[in-house]
Amino acid sequence: MRKTITAALILLPAIVLVLLAAGRVATAPANEPVGPAPDDLPIRAVEFSDSDARVISGWTITGTEQKPAVLLVHGIRSNRRSMLGRARLLFESGYSVLMIDLQAHGESAGDRLTFGYREADSVSAATRYARNLWPGKKLAIIGTSLGGASAIFAANRQRADAYVLEAVYSSLRDATENRLRIRLGPAGAALAPLLLWQTSLQLGFHADDLSAVDRIGDLKAPVLVIAGEKDDRTTLADSQALFSRAVEPKALWVVPNARHQDFHRFDETEYGKRVLLFLDRHLKQGSR
Repeated sequence: MRKTITAALILLPAIVLVLLAAGRVATAPANEPVGPAPDDLPIRAVEFSDSDARVISGWTITGTEQKPAVLLVHGIRSNRRSMLGRARLLFESGYSVLMIDLQAHGESAGDRLTFGYREADSVSAATRYARNLWPGKKLAIIGTSLGGASAIFAANRQRADAYVLEAVYSSLRDATENRLRIRLGPAGAALAPLLLWQTSLQLGFHADDLSAVDRIGDLKAPVLVIAGEKDDRTTLADSQALFSRAVEPKALWVVPNARHQDFHRFDETEYGKRVLLFLDRHLKQGSR
């Protein structure tokens, strides 16, 4: 017993140092040039600031006068270029589009990833910018993973008229447990509290502040939740819990055989049909 206790005391500092290093890696910024805009879309580069004066970079595409607008928000460690397929789909149907780099991603300012906490400021600022750019138009937000969570956390400041939420975690705690379980097996989830306690130390907020399932009711707008049937990062149970707490009108689409991936790229035809039907139905009056 004494040897076991001694070994544990020796290992504990090492475990703490490893977890601290893992936390620093997980929150490291994902800034990088996004490259030139594609030639097949009438894109205009824009910049605006969030509430903490961080500069947010984006692209706009103006569609037809009769159609609403959509804000596209990417997932973690990605940028606005990953949303170009959705932008083409929307523009071909007449929608105006704003796609952004979340803070600390792509070409937007920011020194740490915060899993939706500061990223919500990016979405709030982008929602305000889109409203001012296209006054009178209804506005939807399509957010993938981190982008969808950020849209939920931004809703108490700037709300859209409809939401498409793709593979959005139910809570930061659940997301962390899921990922540790994938890497370390069943025992991995037990390490989640040791990793999550760093959020208040390093990022200035508590992990339980980021619970999308507790905040989705703030949207007070039509919601389409999209989930991958075989997603092990945002599990089907997580998405179903999120859907159950959303207000009506709402819809759930479980993508057969899909994992935690780009659902538009996985099944472009079905994605286009379902998302455009949802947007056309709930944004059918082009003005607010």
